[in-house]
Amino acid sequence: MIVHDVIESLGADVAVEGDTTRQVTSGYTCDLLSEVIAKATLGSAWATIQTHVNVIAVAAMVGISVIIVCEGRTCEPDVVERAVKEHMTVLYSRDSAYTVSGKLYILGLR
Repeated sequence: MIVHDVIESLGADVAVEGDTTRQVTSGYTCDLLSEVIAKATLGSAWATIQTHVNVIAVAAMVGISVIIVCEGRTCEPDVVERAVKEHMTVLYSRDSAYTVSGKLYILGLR
């Protein structure tokens, strides 16, 4: 599965369209950045409610393929700028992180 497939399946709004051909190999849901660094894997689709610039830095460091910002939250312009620089896809979903996690699971992402 690639990022484009996740976008189509979730029906989320695209805040930043990065590299939509990146492979998505798993899903991860967490709001504690140190846990994401320790436990998320290369190619993850990350569901979170965090919206600050460190989210982009962590995602780039870990090799996360797509960030899904949940619960109708949005990112400030500086976060969007950083995502563009990192070619990171950021989605906005009105769904809770729990619901997004379930949708990722149904897609076969574990």
